[in-house]
Amino acid sequence: MPQPHTPADEGRSVEVEPLNSAELVWAAQHREIISGLCAGTVDTTTLGELFDRVQGIWLQSTDRTDPESLVHAFGVSVGDLVARQVPGLVWGSARDDSSPELVLTHPTHDLVVFPLAAVAQVWGSAPVGWIGQYVREASSGAAAILAAAAQPTDH
Repeated sequence: MPQPHTPADEGRSVEVEPLNSAELVWAAQHREIISGLCAGTVDTTTLGELFDRVQGIWLQSTDRTDPESLVHAFGVSVGDLVARQVPGLVWGSARDDSSPELVLTHPTHDLVVFPLAAVAQVWGSAPVGWIGQYVREASSGAAAILAAAAQPTDH
């Protein structure tokens, strides 16, 4: 299960900027797809059930379409759920050696959560209930990083 990273992590070095207007529209469009499929109520349970159902249908299909738009839509929605559970997390655009990627970040702490990458990594092999597990683990991991950062240090 992918965990939140701090920019100092050896595994990734990223610079995070606020979303630009095109990225805001892109995220809103993908969020709207899921909201419509969840009858307007996007919580961990409804998103998880939808994810399990859609991934199952996609896996059973003999003519599988490119899952990129599904991955993006679920990634934005799962990120929204994590952000709701961790005060201060906001969407940003991570820039490293590759294309920009929408991530969750914190304005005053070095923290980056990669929900779209997490969905992309498990799409087609995620176990039933993966969404709930990811939201719990990413939220608790991010909260722990923020709590540790808030602790006074002894010098």
